[in-house]
Amino acid sequence: MTMGLEEIVVTGIDHRVPVEIRERVAIKQRDLFDCLSRLKGTEGVREAVILSTCNRTEVYLVAEKEARNWAGDFLIGLSGAEKDELSQNLFTLSGKDAALHLFRVACGLESMVLGEDQILGQVREAWEKALEAGASGKILNRLFSDAVALGKKARFETRISDHPLSISYIAVKFVEDVLGGLSGRTAFVIGAGEMARIAIKYLIQKGIAHVSVSNRTHERALNLKREIPEITVVPYDQKYEKIASSDIVISATDAPHYTVDYDKFKAAYRGGRVCMVDLAVPRDIDPRIGSIPGVSLFTLDDLKMAAVENENQRRKLAAVIEEMAKAALEDYVKWYSCLAVVPVIKQLNKYVEGVCLAEFEKVNGKLPEMGDRERRHIKKALDRVGAKIAARYLSALKFLAENGKIDSDVVAAFQWGDTNG
Repeated sequence: MTMGLEEIVVTGIDHRVPVEIRERVAIKQRDLFDCLSRLKGTEGVREAVILSTCNRTEVYLVAEKEARNWAGDFLIGLSGAEKDELSQNLFTLSGKDAALHLFRVACGLESMVLGEDQILGQVREAWEKALEAGASGKILNRLFSDAVALGKKARFETRISDHPLSISYIAVKFVEDVLGGLSGRTAFVIGAGEMARIAIKYLIQKGIAHVSVSNRTHERALNLKREIPEITVVPYDQKYEKIASSDIVISATDAPHYTVDYDKFKAAYRGGRVCMVDLAVPRDIDPRIGSIPGVSLFTLDDLKMAAVENENQRRKLAAVIEEMAKAALEDYVKWYSCLAVVPVIKQLNKYVEGVCLAEFEKVNGKLPEMGDRERRHIKKALDRVGAKIAARYLSALKFLAENGKIDSDVVAAFQWGDTNG
């Protein structure tokens, strides 16, 4: 029977399934080692890795045929759901499909946000936890190692992350491009909701010198400062003074009127370059402000156009990454196929070494008058001949393995016996 990858299986659930189902099978970090131990301790399961994030829970196994469905039963048991209720939401892949799935996951091709970065670190962490628990072995170690390497390579070579889809991130990128960098710059954010919070975090990640925040409800701004201690909270009635002294102004409120009035802004404005971004609907910033010399004003429409273009670019790059994943799968399949011949190769080398040693001992016994120098020369010559003969067989075995042609007949053909024949 031809050797295959069928012993590798993945069963799981991802972002395409409603959150109320996902959360029932999510595995907390504190429970991970116990779950890995239970999986590894199951009869027929040789290796296990669990990947559990907010958007997916996946169990990777190397298992004998009768144990390959156990991952699904394990997840159903975790959820406390009826088997029929959860099983219809689970997916199971085996062999090449399972390996390719992991490669696609590591590259962000299976993510809700195409090409996102965070999943690569989560794949690496899942593998490291399995190693720490002693649950991952030779087959999954190589699979996850290849997946992590591919994820890094895909992101580096395609630069897919250079095309962000988050509106808040795009806003910060716009500002960075207009100002030629954020180092040494100051920003003022009006609003304390989710979009404002994300924009602040991106500004800080990009190296902004200082961020101030103001919100009509002062307590909400103070709550935001508790989460992000780096920011300074400014009273709402002092916002125009702060706008006038800032390089960047981002407004993201749900006010029904302009939070930045044209006349009040113009009265406070001191001249110089200022970049403003309006993330609100209805708009927060009077659009006439964008006509003032020195002021660059971007609205959601500008950002959404960039988001659409970035999504198109990501889809094009995803097609490139897809081909990289297929190539990585071919390499993994070749490596895996060669595992079948490792015992044969060891036996072949042992047999050849035994033949060479037996022949040397025969010669040595027939020519006792030989000196040590001659013995060494003869021994080396026999070893070289043996190595050359073995190399031809090893090359043929490798070719057969990489092309999936190793079967029981081939293995039997290399079952040598006594080296003294």
